[in-house]
Amino acid sequence: MENASAINEFELDRNNGIYRVLFETSSDATIIIDALTGQIIDCNREYELLTGFKHENLVEMKIWETHTPEQKRKCKVIMRKTLQQGYGKIGFDNVGVKGIVLHSEGKGRTFIFNGKKYIQISIRNSTDEIQRKQELEQKVKERTRELKDTMSKLQIYSQKLRKLTREYLRAQEDERKRVAIELHDRVTQDLINLCHLANELKEQSNSSIHIPVENVLNRAKNALVETRNIMKTLYPASLTRYGLIEMMKQELGNLESKSGIHTRLKDNQPIKLDPIIETTLYRIFHEALLNIEKHSDNARNIWVAIEYQSGFVTMDIKDNGAGFDLKSVSAKDPGGLEGMRQRAELVEGNFNLESSPGKGTKISVQIPIHTSNEIIR
Repeated sequence: MENASAINEFELDRNNGIYRVLFETSSDATIIIDALTGQIIDCNREYELLTGFKHENLVEMKIWETHTPEQKRKCKVIMRKTLQQGYGKIGFDNVGVKGIVLHSEGKGRTFIFNGKKYIQISIRNSTDEIQRKQELEQKVKERTRELKDTMSKLQIYSQKLRKLTREYLRAQEDERKRVAIELHDRVTQDLINLCHLANELKEQSNSSIHIPVENVLNRAKNALVETRNIMKTLYPASLTRYGLIEMMKQELGNLESKSGIHTRLKDNQPIKLDPIIETTLYRIFHEALLNIEKHSDNARNIWVAIEYQSGFVTMDIKDNGAGFDLKSVSAKDPGGLEGMRQRAELVEGNFNLESSPGKGTKISVQIPIHTSNEIIR
């Protein structure tokens, strides 16, 4: 009788047109509860669909009776907090009438009508949203696993590529060495013999053929010098014997003597580098000096710096020559610059070029230093 009385009291206003429209057309499940007893006073169609009970059954039940036994205690706790605070958050996982787990969330608030306290609860069925979220999280986990697998494979491929690249560079250096030896054993020896023969012919012949013989001798000597320069470019034997820094000092000294350009080399206690890296740095350095000598007539100073830090070796080569407009230089063969870039990239390095008319040129190379005990599978 007490429950029927509470319902009848609330019925005095539930036939109000505005109340009925708002209550029945709400997209959320809405329920009115007696705050003291937990008795369901009224509910809309959405709440019937959410719980699986009909309206005539629901108004005979207490709110926690619409939940599973495992969640009845949670429902009572939420009701108690809502009464104490005047509002509260709702969240349940219920097993529906067809055995489907339904997720619901919403808000409850207290109000007083005719001197009696009630609780209005608006609940939203968040089952689909949570399922989509769970599916998304599962897809993210799957994609994360796939990404990790891909990254692992890429790392292995990168190591293999690094190994193949180094083997290619070593093979290239071996071939250069072989060609240099062939030049030494065949061409230079023939040129030396030619010089000796020309000298003998010069001494034994009369003055009428001195000039032609002298021309032949000079050409043979020039060819011998150029051949030795080519041999040095192909295979810098002193690099293996003395190391990179000593070779750079030697070449800078030769350039100073020949051209009068002032040079300066700075390095911070060099470590022993992989021979491939040393060779790469030397060849870029050597090509840079050739470019300065050929194309920068106004250069009076060259600064070279090598630094070893944070797993990288960095080489900077700077001159105060005429410089040039980078936009006007062909990307295909800009005086050996593209070759330098390719050499750096073959050992996973970076190549950077800075220049502008009247402000000189700066070449920067940065190459990672890999540990010598790295295992390639």
